[in-house]
Amino acid sequence: MQGLKRSVVDIGIVCSDFDESLRFYRDMLGLPVVLDIDIPQETAVGACLAPNGFRQVRLAVGETLIKLMEIEAPPRERSFDFQAGVRWLTLILNDVPSKVAELKDRGVEFMADSVSAPDAKHVICAKGPDGMLIELVQLPDTP
Repeated sequence: MQGLKRSVVDIGIVCSDFDESLRFYRDMLGLPVVLDIDIPQETAVGACLAPNGFRQVRLAVGETLIKLMEIEAPPRERSFDFQAGVRWLTLILNDVPSKVAELKDRGVEFMADSVSAPDAKHVICAKGPDGMLIELVQLPDTP
């Protein structure tokens, strides 16, 4: 896309349980909060983001921001069943097995054991809030 100011994409997540989502992304995954902001109703409605104003907490993953939305009367939680829409967030790591052990110690639940892929040494998915999978990938060693 022409005219991009940044070469990364930020992800906005509407939370069915904001406190649980914040605990997962901040405390369990260890992502730092970089901004906690109130989005006024005129902005939320004017930009067609939400039916009313909301709180947004932004967490950093490298240069990407995960934007968690706390809104009055949030929608119900999605399931982990295969469905349309954003299904997972992929994090490329140097050492997936070590990170998996660390996250399991923090209480993160994984869908299955790590597998390999044609373009990855390790691939494993953790269960995030609202049916979001957190895919951890370790690329193959380069000779």
